[in-house]
Amino acid sequence: MIFIIPMIGPTVYFHSRREMLLIWIIHASQGFQTTMLFPLLVFMVEQFGMAGGSQQSIGQYAGILASLFPLAQFGTSWMWGAVSDRTGRKPWLAFGNIVSAVFALLLGLCKNYTAACTVRFLGGLFNGTTTITKSILGELCDESNQAKGFGMLNLAWGIGSVTGPVISGLLAQPCLQYGINHCPPFLQQYPFFLPCSVATAFSIAAVFASWSLKETNTQKLMYQQVACQNMELQDVIPSQDKIVYSLQPPEVKLENYYKVEKEIAGYVTDMESQSAMNFFANGVEQKDPKESEKLVSVALDDAKGGQACISKKDRSILLDRNVLLSSFCYSMIGLIFIITDELFPIFGAASTSVGGLGLSSSALGLILGEGGVVLFLYTLLLYPIVARNIGPLNCFRYGVILSVPLWILFPLSTILPSFPQLQWALLLAAMAARSVTACTTFTGVLILVSNSATPRSMGAVTGLSHSFCSFFRAIGPALGGMIWSYASKCAFPLHQFLAWLFVIVLSFCTFGLSFLLPPSLNRPKKSHLDM
Repeated sequence: MIFIIPMIGPTVYFHSRREMLLIWIIHASQGFQTTMLFPLLVFMVEQFGMAGGSQQSIGQYAGILASLFPLAQFGTSWMWGAVSDRTGRKPWLAFGNIVSAVFALLLGLCKNYTAACTVRFLGGLFNGTTTITKSILGELCDESNQAKGFGMLNLAWGIGSVTGPVISGLLAQPCLQYGINHCPPFLQQYPFFLPCSVATAFSIAAVFASWSLKETNTQKLMYQQVACQNMELQDVIPSQDKIVYSLQPPEVKLENYYKVEKEIAGYVTDMESQSAMNFFANGVEQKDPKESEKLVSVALDDAKGGQACISKKDRSILLDRNVLLSSFCYSMIGLIFIITDELFPIFGAASTSVGGLGLSSSALGLILGEGGVVLFLYTLLLYPIVARNIGPLNCFRYGVILSVPLWILFPLSTILPSFPQLQWALLLAAMAARSVTACTTFTGVLILVSNSATPRSMGAVTGLSHSFCSFFRAIGPALGGMIWSYASKCAFPLHQFLAWLFVIVLSFCTFGLSFLLPPSLNRPKKSHLDM
């Protein structure tokens, strides 16, 4: 009896620099797309004439515009994850990047607030790139390289989310910002086109990167390439990721095109897939051939189950405590940092009369750029050491609590207008520390989410967590903007601290939630048999 089984679970060809570079480009482009709007929000609202010259109303309109992209992703992220579980990662990854390129260009051509809101919403609605990218990395990594892999993913997002505001701040409104004589009429009519065109170019590069990636969804290979007839599979799979073996009692023989010097119980040799070795170590290694055949038949039944099997798995994750808890913690981190991402440019650009810093868009871009440099160095040099010593759960927990002092330092800088050098030093130090805590916290919680999923439900779990996080990221900017506007209108003493104090409360709540997460999430689920 001949069986052909695609490899189940995460593989260890993560070490391919080419694959990681492609993932890095794709995820960085999404970080760029998501945050490029933040330095432009205040100036867009003013350009479109929505605030009527009222400094107090700008934060509210800016928050609504910033919310629409993640709000749309809240409605569709789980869908994109589940669809990619069934039909493969690559097509939808490329589709999402095409959507990003088109709608970024359209945003630069908007002439009014309503058009900008519509474009931003639709751009998030049809874009599942972030969900699928995380699923791909979850399938590529195992326990030995998770910290490094997700650290690089977080670095990609961090670099994209920093370069986005920097470039948009430097290129927006060039005629006004740089006093260009005889400025082209096109740039006068569309002052935000240049940063949006850069975002489009970045997303086009991500489209090519998407098509160059290997397909990592082994479930898709299983459904499309395995033909089941009377519990027998035909040897018709030309895939590079398959295991060909014959089950002929009393022995099990396996062959693989990849080689790893590993042997499990005398049955599994020359295999690259750690998860496949775990599968056979847990099941086929048993000496009883009938038991071995029973376990293999379970896997084959899963393959024949097709869409119905995955649909049941999609529903079951809603009952998984670890999935829901890790997803909610990820959402809370997303809420905290999206509020501060949006709050800092509003706070920085606002006039000193309403408690702001009165900085230009280029000055804001330089401060954010310094944070990007620190993020790059920390992720490459220090974070792997930290993660190796304390694990992802403690990375998440300590990162949250250590961010609390930073949310005081930012508004504290407003009391130093007479000491500009000290003010800048404080802002730069706070932004550098923020990059460190963001990397530590986000990478830790992303690993926890990935470890709560089995290989078969990776896309659905990642999509669910991103849907939760998108909802919080949607309400975050609007909430932060409204609190800032309310405090500005009331103008009570030190009112500029109010929005930041709200972030501190959220941080303490998230820190408390971290103690509900079990230590078992420090390690990945190795196969669907671990359920």
